[in-house]
Amino acid sequence: MEYCQSMIKRLYIGIAFFLFFISLFLGIDRFVHKRSSHFAFDKITPVCKDSCPWDTPPLSLEEQKAIDQILSQKFTYYNKGSQSYVFISEDKKYILKFLKQQKLETHTWLAYIPFSFNPYYQERLFKEKKYVTTFNALKTAYTELKKESGLIYVHLQDSNTLSKKVTFFDRNGTRHVFDIGKKAFYLQKRAQLIYSRIAELMHDGDVESAKNIITSVFSLIDFLGKKGVVDNDPILRKNFGLIDDIAVQIDVGKLRIDPSRPDYKAEVASITNSFRVWLESNYPALTDHFQQCLNHSREPVAKL
Repeated sequence: MEYCQSMIKRLYIGIAFFLFFISLFLGIDRFVHKRSSHFAFDKITPVCKDSCPWDTPPLSLEEQKAIDQILSQKFTYYNKGSQSYVFISEDKKYILKFLKQQKLETHTWLAYIPFSFNPYYQERLFKEKKYVTTFNALKTAYTELKKESGLIYVHLQDSNTLSKKVTFFDRNGTRHVFDIGKKAFYLQKRAQLIYSRIAELMHDGDVESAKNIITSVFSLIDFLGKKGVVDNDPILRKNFGLIDDIAVQIDVGKLRIDPSRPDYKAEVASITNSFRVWLESNYPALTDHFQQCLNHSREPVAKL
């Protein structure tokens, strides 16, 4: 009896020590991972290597020259989104977005312990899937919606066509120079947010130009719908913008094209509802035009 009790006691002590050491390793790993997850250029997602499925069409000589001229400028930290760090060019005309590595890749050894109850392993599977969907979305936007997204260039794969050192200033004003050919990024024309541009025009009394922007927004939604574009985050206020007062979709990291998508017209009202509410609250003189555009968007049309 005493022997059994002694064995049980040793078992409990062994389990306690095991749990203690596991907790210790988890704590150290979490601490190191947290400390290393702050913004740094070595935390930007690298390009895809070896049999990469995200190759993009080769650049013409004119395109290469134009991109080289843009990247010859200095870039300054501008903002960050859910998936990327955003830098703005010296002339304020272009936006350069680097994909956050911590959003797409796992850096802890615990993620490679393949147990269903291991949260780090589950996180790794989730990030691997997100990596694929994000790269797919960027390639789709660049090859199918270049004009509608303001995209100039998407760099996802390792290649010898782009090897250029670019100067950056981070959010603390620290200067960095590095070869961006090893990093995944995309370059866009800078767009102005829709709400702020309408507010600017209405302040100047330019009602017709504001109406034209509303028309352009619905035209873009109509084009994307007919194209079969699916976006899980179609927020007009922050994910869409204007280039030369023409509506574009600036957040392209989550979209995909589904030819079998159900009739998009049933979704137009819900996509633009917050836009309607904002106009009613701030510029009621524009609501009639908004409603005309909405009614027109509901008319049946053939898909592209």
